[in-house]
This record gives sequence, C-alpha cells and structure tokens, in this order.
Amino acid sequence: MRFPLLERLEFPCVLERLVPGQPHPDGRRYLPLVVLRPTGGPADAPSTVRIGVVDRHHRVRESEVGRGGAARLVCSLGVLRRQESPPRRGLIPESDWTPPRASLAPTFYGRVLEIVTWESGRGMLPYETLYAELLLDIGLGTVGLRTGATADDLASTFGKTRLEPGDAVELARSRIDILGFEREGV
Repeated sequence: MRFPLLERLEFPCVLERLVPGQPHPDGRRYLPLVVLRPTGGPADAPSTVRIGVVDRHHRVRESEVGRGGAARLVCSLGVLRRQESPPRRGLIPESDWTPPRASLAPTFYGRVLEIVTWESGRGMLPYETLYAELLLDIGLGTVGLRTGATADDLASTFGKTRLEPGDAVELARSRIDILGFEREGV
C-alpha cells in the first residue's frame, strides 16, 4: 500500500506489543497486530488507550517492541462525517473497549490538513462516486485517510460536495494500517 504523502504521516507512540498472526488451517498466517500507545498531544484520548493496527506489509520488527517513535498510519474504509461543534481532535475507543485491551476501531476526530486525491466520476454506475485520500491532524499526530463514498453521501453528511482543508471531521469504524515505524533518535 502506497500513500502519496507517506513522509508526512506521523503518529508519535510507543510500540508496546507485536502480536504475530495465527496460522490458518489453509497454511497462510493471519496478519500481525501492532499495539501502539499514543504519546502525542494535546488531544482528547483516554490516557490508558492503546490502539491495535494491522501490519499488512510486515513493516514492524520484533526488535522495535518497547521503543518510542512515530508510526505512519493510514485509515481505510471508514465512515467519514462532519464533526458537530465545537470541533475536537483526538480519538475515542469503541464503546465496549476496556483497558488493557487494544482499541481496534477507535473514532478519530480531527481536521483536514490536505486533500491528496479527490476523484469523482460516474463510470458504469448510475450515481456519482468519490475516491479520496486526505491528510488529517488528529491532535495526537497526523494520519492518512483513504475512503470511498457517493456524492450524495458527501452532500448529505457535509452539506457540500467537496471537503476543504480546515474542515472538522470524524472518522469511525476504520481499518488502520501501519505503513512504517521510525524509532526516536535514529
């Protein structure tokens, strides 16, 4: 997975755990889960929160467990909404989350820093579709977002057909991938 602004993704954290994928009966392994403790701020987030992200491309090494640094995170396939006032930044774990478990589907709150890709079109479908890649400031760091929607969804959610830098957004039920981890002081 490539993200156009990979070098601008920066989520300060401690890499607390690497949970290897379990073998599947067909011989393949499930993907590893990386547990991160956010260290950035100030932003809204419980101090005990840990988030679990998927290491789909096997970027994290076991030797990095316990180290601080910055993760490069991209959220995909989530539900994007406009934030209600007043706008906030941070993340809130899912409603059934309890420490010390890792939150696997937190809701992110932030603002759009940059629109990397904004492609709309009709193609073979009877309605307009949208594919977008955004850079979000969530207060705890900067994360990427890839999402698809219909133009009607965007208009009904945001009251307009295009987001702009500075718009306050909420991202829920997203798959979170780690595309890299840069250790502090390296």
